Amino acid sequence: MGLLGPDGRDLALRLAGETAPAGTTCVLDVTAAAQSFRFADVPVAPVPSLLRGFSAPVALEFDYTREELALLAAHDRDPVSRWAAAQRSFCNAILGEARRHAAGLPLALDRTVVAIADKLVGDRESDPALIALALAPPDLAYLAGLVETIDIDALATARDFVVRELARALRPSFLHGFTSCNPAAAYAPTPAQIGTRSLRNRCLAYLGTQDDDAARALAVAQFNGADNMTDAIAALAAINHSGAPEREALFARFEAKWHDEPLVLDKWFTLQATSQRADTRLRVEALLSHPKFNAKNPNRVRSLLAAFALHNWQGFHAADGSGYSLVAGQVIALDRVNPHISSLVAGAFNHWRRFAEPRRALQRSALERIGAESALSPDVREIVTRNLAE
Repeated sequence: MGLLGPDGRDLALRLAGETAPAGTTCVLDVTAAAQSFRFADVPVAPVPSLLRGFSAPVALEFDYTREELALLAAHDRDPVSRWAAAQRSFCNAILGEARRHAAGLPLALDRTVVAIADKLVGDRESDPALIALALAPPDLAYLAGLVETIDIDALATARDFVVRELARALRPSFLHGFTSCNPAAAYAPTPAQIGTRSLRNRCLAYLGTQDDDAARALAVAQFNGADNMTDAIAALAAINHSGAPEREALFARFEAKWHDEPLVLDKWFTLQATSQRADTRLRVEALLSHPKFNAKNPNRVRSLLAAFALHNWQGFHAADGSGYSLVAGQVIALDRVNPHISSLVAGAFNHWRRFAEPRRALQRSALERIGAESALSPDVREIVTRNLAE
């Protein structure tokens, strides 16, 4: 741990009883259920930087204020703590907006989060890979783990709002981050290039949420000029949720180029399965009949069905239950050819009890539909029985 002053600088640390400071980071050995540590000669009210370097595999609770998290996200010299502060700020902002949505109140983006993101994307001294990770918004699965009852409509609406509004408010900053990370040399898998590409593609992802002509043009230009798979996939991802013709054209070109490369085509299937377009479920159903889809190929099933069920929370948890119906039917069909992968997909229902109604009842019905099959494999039967046990 360390202590930061109001200016973001590390303070010298001297535990009570020590004769001299021992640097700006120390290790506190927690050996009892209740324990206290007192630092001496602390001239200002500090902000603690905890679990530096992920120094303990624990879930640590500390009641930071928004301003304290902003200070850590902007100035903490420890990359793990800085990342954690940024991520916690994102989570707090999204969960706050979710509560407002559930209460029928208008959404209003927390300006502290805007300041944090602006500070991060404008940082030209830190590792760009760290900045890219710190700017990544938490996904719905992680956010759902932070609430007692999952209201997927509120969470999804809040997350989309925060990400889009950040992109709108900081569009010049993200555009500058994108252009300033233009590759200066031919592709090479070096740490420096990997970090720069990560930040460039993170900025492109934010810009892509605006889904206007300018944002789509950036994605198309990157796809056209990509000399590596990372940038090509990032361009597709940035336009993946769009209903514009450019999206269809890029996906068609990618398929035509890579249709005989199974591992590359898996990425194409996954992107479509995780798209937030309203027609994604129908697209997934259509792709089940694609010439390159093979239910006996575990990687292909993971790239399409498992991606939809486990990673497309809006699509899988559609309010009408159509996502549950699709997945339940495919679990039954897959169980006849590959019980292991079928049980993986069935695991998408593992948290059904934590959902608000009517999704709770809809998921239970889907599980009961699977359980009604007389010839289920032990793999799938175990998941269904465990989930339905009172």
